[in-house]
Amino acid sequence: MAYTILVVDDDPTTRQALAMLVAEAGYEVLTSGDVPSALHVLEDSRPDLLITDVRLANHNGLQLIAMAPRPIPTIVLTGFADPSIEADARRLGAEYRTKPVEPSALRDLIARMLAPAEPFKALTGRRGAGRRRLPNSASVRVGQHLGRVVEVSAGGMRIEVHCAEEADLPDTLVLHIAASGISVPIAIVWKQRRADRTWLCGAAITHQAEAKWRAFLATL
Repeated sequence: MAYTILVVDDDPTTRQALAMLVAEAGYEVLTSGDVPSALHVLEDSRPDLLITDVRLANHNGLQLIAMAPRPIPTIVLTGFADPSIEADARRLGAEYRTKPVEPSALRDLIARMLAPAEPFKALTGRRGAGRRRLPNSASVRVGQHLGRVVEVSAGGMRIEVHCAEEADLPDTLVLHIAASGISVPIAIVWKQRRADRTWLCGAAITHQAEAKWRAFLATL
């Protein structure tokens, strides 16, 4: 059975070119143009490998890796070389390449990452190390609602938010962590209503708050 690869890029021309390259190499291809739809594909279709751009409209590819529902081998492609982004990508267990990338080099990298001998256990260990679960006492205020941070990573977090039955959550909110005295704007990427009147959400840190968020993570 052929491996399935998800290609995520917000530029349609680049996305189509990458998809053609992957398909010509003999793989099944899925595509997405943004983080929310890519998260749905990762959840529903469970591809074997992810290729993502860094800049994706209101989010970025590192946030996609951090919020993926399960660890997945990932290649991060970007047209802008940035040592700090490269370090973050590798800390999340991803391979990092700058565009333009030679088609033969990309095909070889894909084959190596999907080979049975690839030490994916080590990769998932690095990937898991980027996420940190917080204790039940990590209470927060999300906009006007009380909640709890379940898990944090370099790109975002999973949170539980308590709402009245009829209440919904907007796409962007401010997260207040009273115990740490930090307030950061967040973007809700996905949310799931639960029977106990809480929302379980995946939230991304907005670009302007990334430095503040990194400083907060360093204190944990």
